Amino acid sequence: MKIGRSSKRTLFISVLLVTVISIGRSDLYRDISSNWRMVYEVYKRVMTDYADQIDPKKLATAGIDGMLSELDPYSVYLEEEDRHQLNLLTRGNYGGVGIQLGVRNDSLTVIAPIDDSPAQRAGIITGDKIIAVDGEFTSEMSLDHAADNIRGPKNTKVTLTIRRWGEEDIDFVLTRSTITVKDVSYSGMINDKTGYIRLNRFSRNSSGEMRQALRSLDNQGVERIILDLRGNPGGLMDAAVQILDMLVEKGIEVVSMSGRSNESNRTFTSQNKPIVDTSIRLAVLIDGGSASASEIVAGAIQDLDRGIVVGTNSFGKGLVQTAYQLDEARTLKMTTAKYYIPSGRLIQKPGYLRGDVAADAEGSDSVFATVNGRRVISNGGITPDFKVEQERTPLLTRECWRKGLFFEFSSKYHKVHQLTGNIEITDNIVEEFRSFISLKNLDLKSEGEKELAKLEEMLKEESETDKRIEHSLSVLRKHYEQDMDDLFNEELDHIRVMLERDMSWAVGGIGMRIESSFDDDPVVLKAIEVVADQYAYGSTLDPSMN
Repeated sequence: MKIGRSSKRTLFISVLLVTVISIGRSDLYRDISSNWRMVYEVYKRVMTDYADQIDPKKLATAGIDGMLSELDPYSVYLEEEDRHQLNLLTRGNYGGVGIQLGVRNDSLTVIAPIDDSPAQRAGIITGDKIIAVDGEFTSEMSLDHAADNIRGPKNTKVTLTIRRWGEEDIDFVLTRSTITVKDVSYSGMINDKTGYIRLNRFSRNSSGEMRQALRSLDNQGVERIILDLRGNPGGLMDAAVQILDMLVEKGIEVVSMSGRSNESNRTFTSQNKPIVDTSIRLAVLIDGGSASASEIVAGAIQDLDRGIVVGTNSFGKGLVQTAYQLDEARTLKMTTAKYYIPSGRLIQKPGYLRGDVAADAEGSDSVFATVNGRRVISNGGITPDFKVEQERTPLLTRECWRKGLFFEFSSKYHKVHQLTGNIEITDNIVEEFRSFISLKNLDLKSEGEKELAKLEEMLKEESETDKRIEHSLSVLRKHYEQDMDDLFNEELDHIRVMLERDMSWAVGGIGMRIESSFDDDPVVLKAIEVVADQYAYGSTLDPSMN
């Protein structure tokens, strides 16, 4: 049989490609072999000639940890006692304090506290940096090691040293409990046309709970849906794809993965007809605690012009990890690819590499386009269509929240008065709370006052001899003098809001707490406003309407 010229050319190109790949792999394996011999020689020399007796397993583990520490925070070596981390998303509960962790600027960071957890009740918030766990500095721990130290048996205590921007470090002593994570913590109608779903994470249960929530809203005649992903740290990518499958048309690319191996390069498309009609207006809420799978969903909805995104910039975690079973007791969890959303944008923030052994191949910020031609920027994370910043919590309110006083007072008040129905914060409740916190040891020093104390210490000797310096310091002291009653009166609106939130929580659980926020949460209110306005919604998604 004769082979045509075209077939010969194709065959030649195929052979050439195989040859090039083989040569490339040959060079790679040669480099691996050469450098491994160097590692082995150092290991052998230390084991045989070091002045003190060396534990061979610990030395080998230290070498592995040292290699991985040059990569990203999510590539780790796990032994038997650590491997339960890999299965966390496939279980319904665990013992701990309810914190979703990440690494930001080389610091162990709270991505989000879990709803109705000891961490959330104590006032730990998104963005808090965990400096130490039971006195051990987290700078010396891997992400998984830190998470393992925070978790533990129910009813045992753990002390987290928290650093929050603009404040001094504070110790939170938390009692571990059984953390049961419900993926959809709330689903219901805000008004007769607008539904609201809060999704806390992406696990094997997420798609089933979301399907049930969407069908329930659809049966109630929903015309607009708000999907709240704030504080959702992500989880299983498959769950994100399955949820997008319920919201977008069939056959559309929703996310892709790109890595160095063929197995790491995959494209995911929607496989089924959406559960809710695509004419239903959609708003997705995000913040700095929305990461990974949350960013896949929010980014795909934005890129496909399926809905609007409201809130603040997301976390920026777009790295894919693969678990390699080394033997029965040991596993290597390593970053093998990156996520890209439909426009081609990379979710991952730059600067994630901790050493210089690898090179971040991504370029600088680039402009991409949505399906309708809207400009979107690739700079890590998702930038909302409507930016809505949460108001900064003032001093006294923040201190009461941080110490868990709103929840403590609300729980005690409810036990005494057996409250039911919608919560109204009366003047009597406010005054009882004022009396309650007057007995607590509250640190009401502002950042300026703390800096003044440092300045006074620096100028201590000079102020004793120079009356002008002492006078200036006394003027500053008088400026910062604060009376708790004055602060209470100044922050009365904030205090009422927090009392309503936590009183609702104590009476009706997390669902009632969420409902209590619908009339004053600025992000929710903005989403309601835009999805209710046909022109504002449509012109945001389609520039041709402007």
